[in-house]
Amino acid sequence: MAPGLEIRVVDVDDDYLGINIAASSERFFGSARIYAGLTQLSEFAGAIAGFPSSANDRRLYEFGTRDPGYAGGFVQLAFHCQDGAGHAAVTVAIEDDAQLHAKASATFSFPFEAAELDRFLATLRKLERTKDGHATLVAAV
Repeated sequence: MAPGLEIRVVDVDDDYLGINIAASSERFFGSARIYAGLTQLSEFAGAIAGFPSSANDRRLYEFGTRDPGYAGGFVQLAFHCQDGAGHAAVTVAIEDDAQLHAKASATFSFPFEAAELDRFLATLRKLERTKDGHATLVAAV
């Protein structure tokens, strides 16, 4: 996987949307299976739309839970600016489903361009409607 973030639909149910979230930097990679709410992708898109609005803008969004009593993994996405010029980055924290795999986690960051975020958001909204395919936020080189 090229550096970035990918959200892929892997299971469709009447009660949830099964997604796989994978992310990588140039050195690290992680993925987790998430049992998302049926409207969670558009909620996520709404939460990060317009980022960054200033150099101090920070947005945090979480998929899944760290609670071992629930199925699925956990992903935390912390959107932030790397500098006063508003260069955007996201810090990804991923934990796999401890019921399916040995406990594992990864935390890392990668930069991205604001225009790339706009493309990602449009694809996320479409992904929720069609319940098929994937949305990718490509890291800046």
